[in-house]
Amino acid sequence: MGFGLDTDAIHSPDENYLLFNLFKGIETIPLFYMHYARLLR
Repeated sequence: MGFGLDTDAIHSPDENYLLFNLFKGIETIPLFYMHYARLLR
């Protein structure tokens, strides 16, 4: 599950990653697992 943007230039010498995306990823992952667990019932 990736939360970066194409403009982040991941793994390049000038890569960057917005803190906004980091925090939204932290919020999203538990919600994803919660909804996924509901599908398995």
